[in-house]
Amino acid sequence: MILAGLQPPVMADHLDPIPVRLRDEAGRPSAVLVGLLPRDGGWHVIMTERAHHLAHHAGQISFPGGKVDEGDDDLVATALREADEEVALPRGSVEVIGGLGTVMSPVGFVVQPIVGLIDPAVTLRAAPDEVAEVLVLPLAPLLDSTRRHRRSYMREGRRREVWVIESGRHDIWGLSASILVDLAQRVMAVPPPVVDVTNGRGGTG
Repeated sequence: MILAGLQPPVMADHLDPIPVRLRDEAGRPSAVLVGLLPRDGGWHVIMTERAHHLAHHAGQISFPGGKVDEGDDDLVATALREADEEVALPRGSVEVIGGLGTVMSPVGFVVQPIVGLIDPAVTLRAAPDEVAEVLVLPLAPLLDSTRRHRRSYMREGRRREVWVIESGRHDIWGLSASILVDLAQRVMAVPPPVVDVTNGRGGTG
């Protein structure tokens, strides 16, 4: 384990199994890496400010990731490849611990978030053709329920609602905010009671 002996911010049993593939009919399959990094005595998350010339979500705050390529063995491979390409995160510096719920983007991508613990010794570097800036943001404020709200907007004649998370210089909204809300719910989850299979009663030991 990369982080042996260090308590992660979310327990693996509060995360979902990661599917190998996503159904094409649901949308264009994609994966992103929710990279959790210990730094300065607390947990941080790796995000990016997308380059301003991109066709989709230019300038937005996002997780490293992108669409599945034919050469990717599975969704984990997609997320790790994209993180390597976008922020120079070596695959060997990531310990994958589980997944979050899939989310749909307004432009037709179905996205599988992959949660991984990141080696604190890693050095990150933005790929200028895709990323304007690598952001290593403190995790706790992003998971604080008092910092998030719903915002409505019109798109193609339809009213839509998205999550918005206030994060100082960088507000996070849309798909990335939805992923963080999902993560927050799992971080705060109470472990399920242990079931005594001999009599069907729940217990704590």
